Amino acid sequence: MIERLKKEVVGGIAVFAFTLLLAPASVQAQDMGRFRVLIPDLFPMEGSDDDFGKDMAEELRDLMSTLNTHEAIDKDDIEDDLDRFDMKMDELNCIRTRQLGAQMDAQVALCADYQEQGEQVSLSNIQFVDMASSQVFEVDPITVGKDDDEVAARQVFDAFDAYVQQVRFRAFCFDYANSSQWDNALRNCNDALELNPTDEGVLYQKAFVLWKQEDMEGALTELETLLAQNPYHEDGLQLAGFLSSSLGDTQTGLDYYSRYLELNPGAVAVRRNIAYSLATEADNPEAALLLVKEGIEPGTEADVELLGDVGNYAFETARRQLPEGAQAGGEAEISPETRALFAEARDAYMEVFEAKGDSMNVGSLRNVVSAEIQLGDYEAAASTAEDVLDVFPEESALWAIYSTALERQGRTDEAVAALAEIESIDPEYPDLYARQGNLLLQAGRRGDALPLLQQAVEVQGADPNRISRIIFADAYGKGIQPDTKDWPYALDGITAAKEYEVSAETQQELDFWHGWVLYQTGIQVQEAQTLQSAERAAPMFRQAKQLFLASADYARQREINLDQILEASDTYIEIQEAIIQRGR
Repeated sequence: MIERLKKEVVGGIAVFAFTLLLAPASVQAQDMGRFRVLIPDLFPMEGSDDDFGKDMAEELRDLMSTLNTHEAIDKDDIEDDLDRFDMKMDELNCIRTRQLGAQMDAQVALCADYQEQGEQVSLSNIQFVDMASSQVFEVDPITVGKDDDEVAARQVFDAFDAYVQQVRFRAFCFDYANSSQWDNALRNCNDALELNPTDEGVLYQKAFVLWKQEDMEGALTELETLLAQNPYHEDGLQLAGFLSSSLGDTQTGLDYYSRYLELNPGAVAVRRNIAYSLATEADNPEAALLLVKEGIEPGTEADVELLGDVGNYAFETARRQLPEGAQAGGEAEISPETRALFAEARDAYMEVFEAKGDSMNVGSLRNVVSAEIQLGDYEAAASTAEDVLDVFPEESALWAIYSTALERQGRTDEAVAALAEIESIDPEYPDLYARQGNLLLQAGRRGDALPLLQQAVEVQGADPNRISRIIFADAYGKGIQPDTKDWPYALDGITAAKEYEVSAETQQELDFWHGWVLYQTGIQVQEAQTLQSAERAAPMFRQAKQLFLASADYARQREINLDQILEASDTYIEIQEAIIQRGR
């Protein structure tokens, strides 16, 4: 929507004279390719004689016909076409002149009023109108003597040269932009605006070019200038809304889009398209949410598609607000604002489900379950998942999230069974065995978990480093952490983790902590200071020392004082050996 650069089209001119649109155009052949300029007699204001306007127009037609690029349409031809519409020259005004120009295949039309004031004549509202774009080039007011029609014609003719230059720069501005030559386009846009600062087409084009040059602030400044003179420039409003939202000014972006939608108040499709652009191109689902909600009138039946969008954008906005741990699927405390968004998403989705039933997008229903999980309503999440799975039993992702809802209730076996359902639907489902094994590890069932984790590597090709670290993480958390010391559990876990072919980096990490567990276990065993305790502890300290030496790089990277640990290990070894020698 935003990416396209709309072509300028003829528009905004009211239709006049019942026969004008019905009559065939009297198209005059262009002489040697010169542009045709419609110059009617100038429009006298109240109390002004029409002779000045007639004489000045005739002088200007003569001057215009001296150009190689432009030619004035002959007065007789103008009057012939006016006769066809039962009109007279003195009935023309600027609007009707522009309409007549379109019928006569003119490329440019002139409009000008004049007022006689004693011995002087003041010309105002002098405009050259580009018929293709309806763009107006304004000429400063002119004051001359009442007999100086030739002088006035010469001044307007001289101003026409600036108009021609502006049209040339304007064309280059657009052409270079269409070929993505942004620097050249910007230079010509600036030149065109220097000659005609109010040219709406060039103002918009310059903003577009600046945006493409990644100068969003500069582009927005140009759009503010454009919208100050035309508050309802449709393309300008859309791009201003997009840029404001992209820059994080959600409310201003929404204001621009809302103003644009005033032109299409009932156009749900337009509102939805803009919201989609906000959420995807501007990466601002929060602004998209506000925009679609604005289209739902309180007390009326909401459009079901808008309700679906409310669910989508509320859910995405809430998801982005989650703490890092919760985004990764873990449990974490979430803010009241985030909870409210999840609740809003859930409620909107359920309204859509009531309206659409089985035809609703299953991804949205999956989001309902996710929202209920984030809200901590695990029973509701499981119940909703079960209802949806009755309708969509082949949805692997839904079985996976159902498993999460069960696991959060402590229903481990059911959670594992839910993941097992996926195997028959999609055997290649990512991390299927790893997730089952991890669930069992979290439940303290390492014996049941290890075969599944082995399958993750052998059957699904999981990275052995990652699987090894999953097992190690369980051993560390439940056996090595200061508040959970359980050296036998840690030792068994690390030993299991070392069954996999892992990288040198992972191997060193496992070796260090394997050595640390043996070292700590040895300290406990040697406390008895007997022959039997020394015979048990000495091999532990020796093996620990070898593991420490093998993991020296890991210890150094973690700034662990390995020399001190090795010195202590040697001391314990010497003590055990002395006890053994004395005891024997």
